[in-house]
Amino acid sequence: MNKNNSDYYNQCPICASENIRDKYKLKRYLISECLNCSVLFVKEILTMDFLKKHYDQLDGDFVYEVDNEKCINYYYQKIKSEIEKAKPNKGSILDVGCSSGLFLNQMKGWERHGVEISKKMGAVAKEKIGANILIKSFEEYPIKYNYFDVITLQDVFDHFISPHENLKKCYAMLKPGGLLVIKVHNISCLYARITGANFYAIVPPSHLFYFNEKALKIVLDEFGFKIYKSRFIGQVLQLKTLFHRLAREKTNTMYYKLYKFLGNNMLGKIKIYKNLNDIITVFAIKQEGN
Repeated sequence: MNKNNSDYYNQCPICASENIRDKYKLKRYLISECLNCSVLFVKEILTMDFLKKHYDQLDGDFVYEVDNEKCINYYYQKIKSEIEKAKPNKGSILDVGCSSGLFLNQMKGWERHGVEISKKMGAVAKEKIGANILIKSFEEYPIKYNYFDVITLQDVFDHFISPHENLKKCYAMLKPGGLLVIKVHNISCLYARITGANFYAIVPPSHLFYFNEKALKIVLDEFGFKIYKSRFIGQVLQLKTLFHRLAREKTNTMYYKLYKFLGNNMLGKIKIYKNLNDIITVFAIKQEGN
């Protein structure tokens, strides 16, 4: 199934409810809302091949510039602290969608594993972290049953074609009592409600799902995970990054032109702290007997 053959979900892909309605239309994509679990999702059913071609065309290099690493690591340090409170003896960790390996680079002392779909970013991560980086999609990652103490899905759960199948996979690979960390945009925050279809995170087909805590709890409960903590962790961003996000992958907008302009001068490197409750991070424990 792909973008061109007009296949659509006729029920919610998260909770299977048929009580869904079309909410937005963006870039020829329908965004539907489930009135049962409150998730929003791209109604078209897409394929991995289609998405790989899409990602290859995106301008994502700005995130991984050396002068932006301190901003990104601000959040990663917060996550590391939470993980090591829960798992003080450390152990094995898998970062799904590990990108250039910045998060795993913070997790020294752990047995570090990563999987990254981008050949370019995966190669950078492999150089930093070593042979435990697999440059493939998570769907292609070989299952290691009851192996990991921690699996992190940071800015990746909302990209999955099938969150259900990938949660099953995480459950199978975590040890009993293992920790799952998911970071996504919060579709129920005040900023998202005010901006509606213009919320910066609504960028189909990059983001296929738009969650809040309610929807995350429903899907995690179904697959044997219990949320024990959720946090709205703020971020430090460079000024130019704000404009890149506001451009929402459209290179012909004034926002994108401002991003490119600011990228060439010191003004663009001014750091801003942001916490609009627009990012939610949940920490969930694998329950036995599922």
